Amino acid sequence: MNNYIKFIAILLIFTAVLFGAHYFALPSFGIADFKSLTGFELYSLYAFESVASLVVLIVILISDSVMPKNIGFIFLGLITLKAALSYVFFRGGLNHSSDDIFEYNFLIVFFLHLFFDVLVAFKVINKEVESVNK
Repeated sequence: MNNYIKFIAILLIFTAVLFGAHYFALPSFGIADFKSLTGFELYSLYAFESVASLVVLIVILISDSVMPKNIGFIFLGLITLKAALSYVFFRGGLNHSSDDIFEYNFLIVFFLHLFFDVLVAFKVINKEVESVNK
C-alpha cells in the first residue's frame, strides 16, 4: 500500500507543477486564451492524462502482486490503450486551428505523463530485479 500512496502523491505533485508551469508559460508564447484557439481548456488535457496515468499506475502495481513476470507486456498494452483513448478524446481539437497550437500542447502533456508512466514501470520492474539479486 505504501507504493500506491507514494506514486499517487508524486503524480499529483508532478501534474500540479507541470500544469502551473504550462499555464503561466502560455502567455509568453502569445496564447492568451487557450480554449478559443483550441476548443479545449488546458486543464482538461492535464485532467485526462493524469487520470489515465493514475489508471496505469494502479494496474501496474496490482499486476506486480498478481503477475510480476508480465509487467512489461501489461505496460505496453496500457500505454497503447492510453494513446488511443487520448486520440479519441482530443481528436476534435487536432484540426481546430490553422497553426498547430493544440497539437504541440497535447504532445507536451502526453509525453510528460508518458515519462511518469515509464518511471513507475521502471521502478516496479527494477524492484523485482533487486529482490531476485539479493
